[in-house]
Amino acid sequence: MSKEKAARIAAKKVKDKWKSKIWYTILATESFGKKEIGSTPASEPDEILGRISEAYLSNLTGDFKLSHVKVYFRINKVEGDKAYTEFEGHEINQDYIRRLVRRRKTRIDSVIDVTTADGVKIRLKPLIILDRKVIRNVETNIRNAINEFLKEKASSLPLDQLVVYMLSPNYPNDAFEKIKNIYPTRKIELRKSEVIRERNKQETMEGAQAEAEV
Repeated sequence: MSKEKAARIAAKKVKDKWKSKIWYTILATESFGKKEIGSTPASEPDEILGRISEAYLSNLTGDFKLSHVKVYFRINKVEGDKAYTEFEGHEINQDYIRRLVRRRKTRIDSVIDVTTADGVKIRLKPLIILDRKVIRNVETNIRNAINEFLKEKASSLPLDQLVVYMLSPNYPNDAFEKIKNIYPTRKIELRKSEVIRERNKQETMEGAQAEAEV
């Protein structure tokens, strides 16, 4: 068999393989109105279970000011040609963070694992920006206050409500009230979150310290 013929046969097999695939529409969670966030091909529905899809928060809410926030969803159910998801986590664009951190400012990072009212464990990474350089004791007091606040808030809300809360202006507004008596705060953000699942517990534990120091 010539090389040309073999190449044609191989190309046909690939083409036939793609023809047999079904395209599934990926939907965001109920918290975001089950909006369409993408599509993915697969030969069988089980093939896409566990796949991660992403969307900018601005596309989910219609608020262009939130284009620096990316939200991640994990496909956990397929019905017909629809792929349903669960919240996986979020993160803030690094360029946005760099614009917040200027000279003579203090950046305070923290990493805290919390449990929601419905028993979901999630890792939260708050970020606080102060207008001036401060002593270490002030940083510690602010970090402890934010961590305690997030623990209490998470324990009072199921995951879907916590997600809506922490990605809304309510979180920084409430957090500001908790720490305003410690030191004036310029900006409060939740730079990243990640649902802790059994498969990645060890992985997230190993990265916790590095994340806290970034």
